[in-house]
Amino acid sequence: MTAKKAEAKVKQKFELPRRVSPLQDAVFHVPSKTDKTDKLCVKYINAVKGRGVFTKAKISKGQFVAEYRGDIINDSEYQCRRRVDHPSCAAFMFAFRWRGETWCIDASREDESFGRLVNDEGRRPNCKMK
Repeated sequence: MTAKKAEAKVKQKFELPRRVSPLQDAVFHVPSKTDKTDKLCVKYINAVKGRGVFTKAKISKGQFVAEYRGDIINDSEYQCRRRVDHPSCAAFMFAFRWRGETWCIDASREDESFGRLVNDEGRRPNCKMK
């Protein structure tokens, strides 16, 4: 092996993997409905909080973490479900404004996805919805 090849091999071993853009990452994971099991895991916290998502590897600021999967519903359906469903279901409803209207992603139905279990910290969130 030449010195150049040996140097390249050592450099390759210690270089960080090329960063995938958040958009590319989302384009891969969202259509395939897959979670980043190489970087995330679900753990039981306690009887009050239930389960949560924890990292197994560093996730850079701005990087895609998980898809928040659920039914996309309009404001009237959102209000109806909040009245009818068990209060604990409200924790899995993410309301947002888009084009001047209120919409909601209702992730209250268990589907084994990580997104519905991410970031239950209201005062100091460590990631945000995009």
